[in-house]
Order: sequence, then C-alpha cells, then structure tokens
Amino acid sequence: MSIEHDYFGVIAQDSTGGLYWSETIEVSEQPVEVDLTAPQAADVSEAGLDSAAAVIHALEGLDGRAREALVADLSERESITTQYIDQQVDDMGQSLLDVLVHNSGDIAMDVLRSLQLLRVSLRPDRTADDDVFAVFVYSIDPDETDAVLQVGFDDRGDVVSVDDGQ
Repeated sequence: MSIEHDYFGVIAQDSTGGLYWSETIEVSEQPVEVDLTAPQAADVSEAGLDSAAAVIHALEGLDGRAREALVADLSERESITTQYIDQQVDDMGQSLLDVLVHNSGDIAMDVLRSLQLLRVSLRPDRTADDDVFAVFVYSIDPDETDAVLQVGFDDRGDVVSVDDGQ
C-alpha cells in the first residue's frame, strides 16, 4: 500500500503501516537531509502532506525564523540555547574559533550564526494545535560533537519548541 502526493510522489508504507520519505535538499548552499515520517499512514491527511511540502518550499525562511527563536532564547540565562553555547565553549575551547563563520567577539551570537542546519524532520500526522510538525536540527560542528539544538514548528510555521534533542 502507498500514498501518492503531487510533491512527494508515491510514498510507500513500511511493514508496520508507517510512511517514510527522504531527500537531500540545498538550503543556503548547504545540503540538508529532509525526511518525512508517520508511524501510521492512516493518520496522514492530504492537508498534512501539503503542509509538509510547504515547509520544504519555505526552508530558507523557516531556517531564519528558527535562528531568530534561538537568539530570543538567549535572553534566559538557563535556556537550552545558552546551555548549548556554554557547553560548546567548554568542550571545544580555542578550537571553537576554527568553526565560527563570524567572529564579532560576541561568542553567543557567533555560535548561533555558525550553526549548521543538518536535518529537517517532518511529521504530517501531527497537525493539531501546538503539535511539533517540523523539527530543524542544528550543530556547531557535526564532525566533532553529537550535541544539537532543535527548533520545532507547528504546521502553520510557528515556533513551538527549542530543545537539545535529548
């Protein structure tokens, strides 16, 4: 059994009835893995798939909104974003300067500007209010650390969460 959609084409169901689709897409000249999953195909509507396609078409703009949410999260000293930055500064030490694409002297902002968007996970079965529909996963240096920051969006494109993926 499978589902067909104008953007995604034929999405096959796995043996448990779930859906999976994946593709690498360029976002700001950087490859980003985009995947779409749903544990049960029966829970996925055409509107959910349309929203997922809309997210893919708006990746650059949503990436900007995600980064704005991370900057806003800096205002709280004990926020996930602040803890992530502090941990990377401690773990990487001077080598952190080698991965920064901006070096203005404001280490927190420089880290946020230098984050790499690694993956976007879409859940077309989560279209209720405040459900996390799309997750943008960031890392300062994916070759050296498993630590990530994640920004969750609802199906309307509003940020609903910032977490560390643990």
